[in-house]
Amino acid sequence: MLGYEHEKFSFKTADELLKKAGEFGIDLPFQESIEPLLEPFSVGGKTIPNRLAVQPMEGFDSEPDGSPGELTFRRYQRYAEGGSGLIWFEATSVVPEGRSNPHQLMLHSGNLDRFKQLVQHTRDAAHRVFGNSHDVFLVLQLTHSGRYSQPEGKPAPLAAAPNPYLDTDNIKDKIRFFNDDELERLQETFIDSARLAKEAGFDAVDIKACHGYLIHELLSAFKRKDSRFGGSFENRTRFLIEVITGIHKQALGIVPAVRMNVYDGIPYPYGFGVLFDGSLAVFFYEPFELIRRLLQAGCFLINVTMGIPYYNPHIGRPFDRPLPGAVLPPEHPLEGIIRLLKAAGKTQRQFHQAAVVGTGYSWLREFFPNAGAAVLAQRKASFIGLGRSSFAYPHAPRDLMEKGRLDPEKVCIACSGCTQLMRSGGPNGCIARDGEVYKTVK
Repeated sequence: MLGYEHEKFSFKTADELLKKAGEFGIDLPFQESIEPLLEPFSVGGKTIPNRLAVQPMEGFDSEPDGSPGELTFRRYQRYAEGGSGLIWFEATSVVPEGRSNPHQLMLHSGNLDRFKQLVQHTRDAAHRVFGNSHDVFLVLQLTHSGRYSQPEGKPAPLAAAPNPYLDTDNIKDKIRFFNDDELERLQETFIDSARLAKEAGFDAVDIKACHGYLIHELLSAFKRKDSRFGGSFENRTRFLIEVITGIHKQALGIVPAVRMNVYDGIPYPYGFGVLFDGSLAVFFYEPFELIRRLLQAGCFLINVTMGIPYYNPHIGRPFDRPLPGAVLPPEHPLEGIIRLLKAAGKTQRQFHQAAVVGTGYSWLREFFPNAGAAVLAQRKASFIGLGRSSFAYPHAPRDLMEKGRLDPEKVCIACSGCTQLMRSGGPNGCIARDGEVYKTVK
């Protein structure tokens, strides 16, 4: 981390943006042609129409039983009509007690038909606009929220191990820790949920291992003692590897995927992807060894991310404005962007056989297509993933197809408004570009 002063986005031209990056010694990938974004790519034997991916962003607009609500259908219809080739559906809980919000999606046998309707509705929306050959690839992210569980709207944390960086005053006295038997039963629940996802019509299922939630927390559970799921690398990765292996063998026909942290920004022995000397230096040894094992287990779709939104949100999503009461990060957003781009690039270069989804593009506004196209041309990712930007500008891929450029008046402005809505309990969306639906939080 170079530690340049934080700065809001103010660039009117690409030259201004590249000049600023040059001042920091940052080689920001950039090219004029955006054609690589619009090229097809094959995953799991299916041809995806382009390299633009919607990242999983919770809407917190389900029915009480976890079924997709009206706003859920609206959101995924907009993504599909907008032209993204890969749509990574938001975090969907596998058990009631693992929901991060009373309106977080939750898949179970009782609402399978409603999820089937959502999948078909999404595919139909893409076909109406682009024709039947535009066959979107749909990934469902399965999760347990762990220490961030709030199934009734108040903290009810369930964790794998103590973590002084994450166990804030409002939860540390409420935390209950999983025992090994409970984790083993939860593994079976994830595998069962993957079967349901296949029956619902999804192409792939993501076992969420990022951003401080349960399975990600297990990866850094160095302090979990006398457990099959803590201490050694073999034990800390056991839950995820065994679930992926189970899906590969038992949920035939669905592609296993993982969105995973390759760097937490929390010191050892409480963070993953950091040096063991207690510093915050990025260290890819364990994340890359985990990816090697995921590939061996049959998982070839890897979505690379970083950071903990509740602790160091700028690491995973560089922004202009922090949440109310939060301080500005100790770095320029371009530093965070290049860290994310390099992480995906190193991953893709190390694992040529994997389809790597990169992230960190939203802050670049209307210039993200140029950066993303350059990343693809350099073979430093397979897909360009957009989270907040997809909330704000779901039709961005369509505009790139039809006009070859984006409208600066529609792009994400990195204001943290969607994060603020999520923290308030939702429903969540873009308050800047979709204000008729999502009103500003007071």
